[in-house]
Amino acid sequence: MKAMRFFAVARFARHERGNFTLAASLVAVPIIMGLALAVDFSRIDHATRSASSSLFTAVRSALSPDGDLDADHAVELYAAGLHLPEGQASSPPTFRQLPDGAWSARVTTTTQLTFGGIVLPKVFYRPVTVTVRNDTAA
Repeated sequence: MKAMRFFAVARFARHERGNFTLAASLVAVPIIMGLALAVDFSRIDHATRSASSSLFTAVRSALSPDGDLDADHAVELYAAGLHLPEGQASSPPTFRQLPDGAWSARVTTTTQLTFGGIVLPKVFYRPVTVTVRNDTAA
């Protein structure tokens, strides 16, 4: 009886028809998900870098020589300078003055996640903070 079971197991292990298909289908799912995440990560990174650059430029341009910030002008400059593709957005900036006189500005970028061109219901949020010092020498 044991010999019969052993032969059945050996025959099953020798059977090669469909083994590659099964293995490939099991491995394909994580590979495709990894590639989709890599594409989404580059989109997330692009949104973060664009927001950071636009925010720094807006705050730097809206700072007066005496260190006061025209927040309304900075918000306008930020909105005009930020160009994000469809599926990405940014919150309005918030500003605060630090004890050393520098200004800190913060936004949150949002990126709609996709999977092979299919938009998922998940949104990735990433905070962006810049600090601008009012250096008259710069």
